[in-house]
Amino acid sequence: MRSFKNKSGTINLAVLFLCMVFTVQSCHQTTPVKPSAEVLKHYRQFTGFTDPGEYSYLYKNLPESTEEVCNLIKKQLIHPFEARQMKDILPEGCLMEDEVLPVVSQMLEKLIERDSGGLTMDRKPENRLVVGCYHHSLLLVSILRSQGIPVRMRAGFARYFEEQANVRFGHVICEVWDTDKEQWIMVDPDRNFVNVSSNQFKSSSHAWINFRNSQLPDVDYTSSIGEGAQAFLYILLLDQAFVLSDERNYWHSPAFLFTDDFSVDNLTADQLQVIDQIAELMQKPEYHLDKLRKLYDSHSFLHAYKRSLDTYYDELLRD
Repeated sequence: MRSFKNKSGTINLAVLFLCMVFTVQSCHQTTPVKPSAEVLKHYRQFTGFTDPGEYSYLYKNLPESTEEVCNLIKKQLIHPFEARQMKDILPEGCLMEDEVLPVVSQMLEKLIERDSGGLTMDRKPENRLVVGCYHHSLLLVSILRSQGIPVRMRAGFARYFEEQANVRFGHVICEVWDTDKEQWIMVDPDRNFVNVSSNQFKSSSHAWINFRNSQLPDVDYTSSIGEGAQAFLYILLLDQAFVLSDERNYWHSPAFLFTDDFSVDNLTADQLQVIDQIAELMQKPEYHLDKLRKLYDSHSFLHAYKRSLDTYYDELLRD
């Protein structure tokens, strides 16, 4: 094998070759693996929650850019917090419609009932739906799947108000597959943010794993169901359902989260082991869908309990 000299002395070309091979192999090992065609197909398919049904005609000639679709969604939907500031122009008592519109087809039906013009940018506020982040994401998923784009809902913790309020709040957004970049792009249709960074939105698995390892930052974690460990579990299990394309209503949650004496200490060692395993798999869920499904099917304590939204809040507020 030839060698050559530089100022440092002789360098063997065989050593150089081995270094090059090692570098290429290392880069290959750290490059994210593209989800399989089967997985991407899985995220293109409508579910009972996202199927527009007889109202699919409303999706014809809609914008094809994610940014424009998000702009359009914000002209159809109003978040309940925004509605509080608009109560003078909204119909009386119309400050939250989540429960009466549990699936996309019913959302579209109600939109047409209020304004037969379709999904337009000039829909008046009083003719929009007052629904939360879950419903914003549900509609985005439905529209993008109609365009053949792989997309899934995700639950995690948003950091939008961390500087002002020292809080990370439970939130639902979407991950949209970018064919050109071959990666998932986080999109928040509720806040109308496209390409949300992983620093702005922390995954459910990130929060639970840090909690278990006592590595949480000094901020408050909250969700509609509670704070701290209760919020971590609620968001993690909701996130698991979403990646399995079970976009269940957020008020349909496992019963153990609503016990009067809820505490992580009341979970058995086996239950904690299952939850820890879910969190690990959820770091790259597209590669572990079968395992995540099997864990859910095999452990009844994870199963969602169907309740009304009124019951959901009654259980949260009881002494």
